[in-house]
Amino acid sequence: MRSLIEFVLAVILTIVVLLLIGLFLPGGGHGHVERSIIIERPASHIYDMLNSFKRFNEWSPWAKKDTTASFTFSGPERGQGARMEWSGNEKVGSGSFEIIESTPTNYIKMTQIVKEGRTGTVSYKIEPSDLGVKVVWAYDVELGANPIERIKGRYLDSSVGADFQYGLMRLKALIESSAYARDYSDIEISQQEVLAQPALKLSGLVEVYSATEFPDLDAGVADTMKTLEAFMQRNNLTATGAAQVQVTLKERYRLAYDVTLPVDRNDVPMRDEIQAVTTTGGSMLVAEHVGERRRSNQTFEKLQAYATIYGLAFDPQAKPIEEFLPDRPAPVVPEEGTDQAAADAAAPADAAAAPADAAATDGAAAEEAEPEMVQVTRVYLPLGLPAVVDPNAPVDPDAAPVDPSAAPAPAEATPAG
Repeated sequence: MRSLIEFVLAVILTIVVLLLIGLFLPGGGHGHVERSIIIERPASHIYDMLNSFKRFNEWSPWAKKDTTASFTFSGPERGQGARMEWSGNEKVGSGSFEIIESTPTNYIKMTQIVKEGRTGTVSYKIEPSDLGVKVVWAYDVELGANPIERIKGRYLDSSVGADFQYGLMRLKALIESSAYARDYSDIEISQQEVLAQPALKLSGLVEVYSATEFPDLDAGVADTMKTLEAFMQRNNLTATGAAQVQVTLKERYRLAYDVTLPVDRNDVPMRDEIQAVTTTGGSMLVAEHVGERRRSNQTFEKLQAYATIYGLAFDPQAKPIEEFLPDRPAPVVPEEGTDQAAADAAAPADAAAAPADAAATDGAAAEEAEPEMVQVTRVYLPLGLPAVVDPNAPVDPDAAPVDPSAAPAPAEATPAG
């Protein structure tokens, strides 16, 4: 009997000691986990991937622990207010994430509420580094006054830190696996639904024969447009939109291209190699390229990178569709070290009292100085994969021939994440 009492007292004493240790642990009321990794891609790619839950399970360290877990999304698709609820087995539990703060392109913060658990804060810091972009994934939670929770908090890093590192490794592999690495943060990209329209199509070719010259696509398209406009005038047709240009061959000394001009109808006899076609329609990513038109492929590559990060399907073999917009004044870039506000503040206070003839002279000089103009090209990336044609399918001899210039209807795109 005495041995039993001693045993019970020993157990009680041990529990009391543990409670006292937990209660007075330095920093024991706060739990923190943090891991980082270097990703060799632009910060915009990483930020957009993390600023949404749509592709979360493609890199989440817990995705494979319960492949039958259910997920519900609400709020905006990305940014502040985006929310994901999950429900899974005992390994992943149940709860919710909600983005409460996001600062392009360097910081994202969200709350994590675990069912039958505590509310924590998750953050992602995206910072430049010498080797690429450093991503820091952190988790913070207040453990309260419960000594047991405080003791458990001392082992929080060792219990989930490996999951964080594994998730970051999967994130790195996912982003770096893309062949499209252009930083698209310097352009405005939108997703639009474009209607297919009847159109006229005419192909052209521009060649040069000197090593000091380059094929002039603008001049070639202008000549092609003259032919199409003359055809429209003869047949009482009306253009219903801007011409679409696709470069079909790009070599050092020659360029081949197609010009597709939407019209009100194309049920007239064709001639001069002009074809009756339909413009490419469907869901597309659109952006403007400001600068030399021959470099518009850079903007197209940015559209491809954007589509890849947001999980939007597209044909990697597709060529860009372009519209040639009117030239516009070049953006004014302040000289390095010039502070416009300081310059304005340093202007003489009596500038308004300057002689009228001096003001008139300055005005005339301003009128004579013509602004530098730059080319502007609207670039389209059709979304959706091409239709798969069965080569063994029987051919209908009465079927109308397929126009290769008409793009197939795009597959339903994954919502931008």
